[in-house]
Amino acid sequence: MTSWHRNEYILKGVFLGLWVFFALQVPGGPTDAWVDIAWVVGWVCAGLAVGLAAGTALQVSRGLRPWHNWVAFPLMVLLESPTFIYAGIVSGLLVGVLSGTAGAEPWAGDLAGAFGLTFADIRHTPPAGEWLGYCAFGGAVLGLALYRFRQVPDRTRRFWIGLGVAALMVYLADQYVARVPGLDDPARRFNLGAYILLGLPFFYLLTFCGESEESEVEIMTFCAALGVGLHLMGFAKQFPGLGAAAPFLIPVTLYFVYATRIMPGLRVFKHVLRGYGYMNLGRLTLAVQFFNRALELDPRSPLAGQGLVALHNNLTLSQIDSDPQLVSALDFTLCLDRATALLMPAGTVPTPTQRAEAERFLSLVEQKKPAYLAQIDYLRVVSLMHAKQYDAAAETLARLLSPETPGYHPVVRGRVLFDAWDLALRLHPKLVERLGWDELNKPGRRMELIAATERKLAAEPTNPAAKEYRTMLYAQLAEGEFIAAAAAGRPKDFSFEYVEQLGLALVDDADPDRRERGMGYMRIAGRGLPDKGPGIFVKLAQVYDKHGDAENARKSYESAKQVGLAVGPRELYRDQKAFYTDALRKLAALAEAKGNELLAAAEEAAARGDADGAAGRRAEAHAHFETAIAEWRQYLEDGGPAALDAYRKLAEFYGKTGDALNALLMTETGLTYSSTDTDLLKKKDTFYYSVEPERLEKVKDRVVRWFDVSYCVKKAMSVLNTKDGGADLLDWAAHLSALARVMKPTSNGVRLIEARVLLRKGERDAGVAILEDVREAEKGSGEEQEAWYTTTKLLGQLYLEEFSRPDLALKCYSDYKDYHKSGADTIYQIAKCYEAQGDTPNAIKFYSAVTAYEGHTLYWDAKEALRRLGKE
Repeated sequence: MTSWHRNEYILKGVFLGLWVFFALQVPGGPTDAWVDIAWVVGWVCAGLAVGLAAGTALQVSRGLRPWHNWVAFPLMVLLESPTFIYAGIVSGLLVGVLSGTAGAEPWAGDLAGAFGLTFADIRHTPPAGEWLGYCAFGGAVLGLALYRFRQVPDRTRRFWIGLGVAALMVYLADQYVARVPGLDDPARRFNLGAYILLGLPFFYLLTFCGESEESEVEIMTFCAALGVGLHLMGFAKQFPGLGAAAPFLIPVTLYFVYATRIMPGLRVFKHVLRGYGYMNLGRLTLAVQFFNRALELDPRSPLAGQGLVALHNNLTLSQIDSDPQLVSALDFTLCLDRATALLMPAGTVPTPTQRAEAERFLSLVEQKKPAYLAQIDYLRVVSLMHAKQYDAAAETLARLLSPETPGYHPVVRGRVLFDAWDLALRLHPKLVERLGWDELNKPGRRMELIAATERKLAAEPTNPAAKEYRTMLYAQLAEGEFIAAAAAGRPKDFSFEYVEQLGLALVDDADPDRRERGMGYMRIAGRGLPDKGPGIFVKLAQVYDKHGDAENARKSYESAKQVGLAVGPRELYRDQKAFYTDALRKLAALAEAKGNELLAAAEEAAARGDADGAAGRRAEAHAHFETAIAEWRQYLEDGGPAALDAYRKLAEFYGKTGDALNALLMTETGLTYSSTDTDLLKKKDTFYYSVEPERLEKVKDRVVRWFDVSYCVKKAMSVLNTKDGGADLLDWAAHLSALARVMKPTSNGVRLIEARVLLRKGERDAGVAILEDVREAEKGSGEEQEAWYTTTKLLGQLYLEEFSRPDLALKCYSDYKDYHKSGADTIYQIAKCYEAQGDTPNAIKFYSAVTAYEGHTLYWDAKEALRRLGKE
């Protein structure tokens, strides 16, 4: 905003202050009131008339004539003469106000007499006459405050603040005006309200003709004064049918409707009117500025757009030469439109004069806006063709068609590229002869024309030439051309959906060449449609499988995988995710088959005595199994549905690569899905036997959550309890014992099986030492408690039968007797301990207790012992 804009707001404030001073005169009778109104309003109107006359003279001097447009001329006078209008209105009001002050009687009396009045008729009533300075100063301060408020950048904030201020002013008038001395009389308040309302048309006229753009500030002030005036006049009492809230609701409603519905369009209209006015005056720089400001406020304004286009369409280079500032204000796209209109007149051929004029426009744009060089060259080609300069036209067009030509803005070149190619390939025989298909077959050109065609179809879907080019170009497109163009990224203007349809129509063709072309289309579509890529590449793989091309099938499955990973497997649609996971399974199966084939070859090499060959085959096989492992792990990570099968396969492949620990992990995880799976249970036996204790020791902290120590203990117990168990079973139990000891070295159950293994191996002292350590340990609970009692029983048996220590055996059996699994056999062993110690009474006692169990297998042994001891 300029300093004049600030002055406008100050003058508006001064006007309001002086008008309030005028309104506060409040004569007692209606006759005096009308005389006062007529005097002051008359001077204001006289000042306005002088301002309008001066403004009219100014516009006439500029070349405007009222009879050219009787409606627009007065509006132009108002809009383009704000200084005269402001000066006239404020000066007239100042004369009317000052003429009523006490010191003005010498000259004001003569002035009043000229109109048949006396000074007493126009004199201000004290104390209002003493408030002139306060009102004028307060008005100036108000104007400055309105100017500052206008500078608030947030329009929404200005709108709501303005609405609040307008409502507040009406509220204050309702609550406090009646308390002002001299305004307690309803008649005086009515006159004050009427005076205020009389000033509103003049205030709005100042707002309308102001050079600064109208904003919420002016309508806020207008509506606040309107509400105050209506309230002072007792509007609700005068018109009871409108309701008591009418003085409040009317200005608030007016503010809302005007600020949101009328003012935006009115501001645009003012700028458009100024633009047309200056355009008619030949002051084109100002006209462009006003049209641009109107379009800035409303980009869809038809009047502003039409005016700007009309200005450029009627523009001549002589006008540009005479106004150097015009160049910086011009819209160069419209300048190019002007050149286009000159070179392509409807239904005719441009004259040499028109071509020369167009060339001057093109040279101007080239000089001032070189970014439009591509469009300029296209229009020059058109001009050269009309001049029959075919070689020069072909040279210029070839430069435009080449993507290597420097200096072209890619967006501008892209806009004219389709029309340029259409000239070279179809529209003009002379250019087709010189350029034509040879130009199109150069590297990268076909893809550029495809992109231009797609842009053309996006803008004009029914364009017949673009449709014809699309059919022709895609039919000629080679996969290599696409790959070269896509090296820097996915082509933007390319119909992958159209290519997919072409591919689907050909992939099942019986002709191998047509089928391969269709597959190429499908590969292109798969790269460009990542959301559908897995399905496209799986379809390709199936076709290759059908025709026995295993390697290309594998590559297609790999492409399906890579596309899925690029999109994000969890972001794929359900059907595409199924294709993606199927591709992973197929890749794993292919790797497995190759690995098994290599293992068989390794066995054959070993049978032939080729140790090196066998080792090489095994290494290759392991690499393929590693690949299969990676595919299945990716399958699980991405939420493949067949988790149990995945873990089963992973266990198998880890086993084949010799990684027993990971194979065991996969097995244990699979068993969480199905704990009774026979195959996994067999694998569990195999892989627990294959895990090396040394490796387990290194990773025990990481496997503690899933390593099944309980399985090791129970399986070892089961093996050790097997009758006629050979050395292999004993080794199995020893291995499980070693694994369990790594994970839980202080466990009663683990130490128990370790001791039993040592005993079976003949290492009796070491085994008994471990058993004694267990017996000295805490019983624990659950399996630990059971192992403790089992140890106690076993020690008792060893003490009694091998070490001839019935005293120690008695302690063991006595403790074991408290266990819930003890019974007649434990009592029998206690009796044997007493007998071995020579304690016949106790021996008889416990043997007798055994005979209470008549069906027990030891019943008759106890009977025999009693006879031996002389009891029977």
